[in-house]
Amino acid sequence: MRRTITFIALFIAFTLPLTAQDLLVKRSGEKLKVTVLEVTKQSIKYVRFNTKAPLYTLPTADIEYIEYADGARDTFDKAVATETKPTTEVGNYDIYDIGAYYNKNGVEGVVIATTDGGRHGTIISIDEADCAWSTIERKRAVSCGCTNTLDGRENMKAIEKFITENNLSWEDFPAAKWCKEKGEGWYLPALTEVWHLGTIVNGGSRNKPRREVRKQYNALLKECGGKPLNPLMYYYSSTEAEDSRNATYSHCSPDMPHTGEGSKNDRLFVRAFYRF
Repeated sequence: MRRTITFIALFIAFTLPLTAQDLLVKRSGEKLKVTVLEVTKQSIKYVRFNTKAPLYTLPTADIEYIEYADGARDTFDKAVATETKPTTEVGNYDIYDIGAYYNKNGVEGVVIATTDGGRHGTIISIDEADCAWSTIERKRAVSCGCTNTLDGRENMKAIEKFITENNLSWEDFPAAKWCKEKGEGWYLPALTEVWHLGTIVNGGSRNKPRREVRKQYNALLKECGGKPLNPLMYYYSSTEAEDSRNATYSHCSPDMPHTGEGSKNDRLFVRAFYRF
């Protein structure tokens, strides 16, 4: 193995000049034009040629050889590679990188944060909705107890409790309902989580945004049959404002301000989150 680069997070890769075209040939015969970033006995990490995101991972057991831009070649022995192959199949890995496609046990999304070396993290939904935070009349609106700014799952519990105690239904909270109906574990993100999404898709910085990174995220979302993130629209968070009639939101644009608040009855965009 001749090339190994260690990455702590995907946005570090955004600073690297990705100009060398490598050829990755799978055992299936499929050929990919890529830029290889890391090679280990278990897997290789790469981005598509002339892109900086998303970052893909393949087990070496599925790779015949890699021919690098300088003509050198790494060939992978199937018998040896199989011994160290991850237990999951292609596209369904135990280890994920920021910007990777996630598709496991019926849960599909794009990774925006990782912990524990990529074994756990957060994904956003492929699709999005356009709806109100609440349909309860503004003059009747009271706090639901959604005060958590870091973990939207706690706010979802608060909404569920509020519904039970006040004889309401999830229909009264369209944004949270849409996220909840995607399946167990999906939730309407807290304010900091929505803000973090905007920072990640801008290349890890709002002060020095990287437009090409946002384009790559949106290209992946479209490739998966979803909707691109809209830089011109606000996305609801599950965190209520101090004024109980209002909810908070953020956006995916580098423009200031990054967060705001407005009537819970307003229709804004909604993107569901899931922690794996």
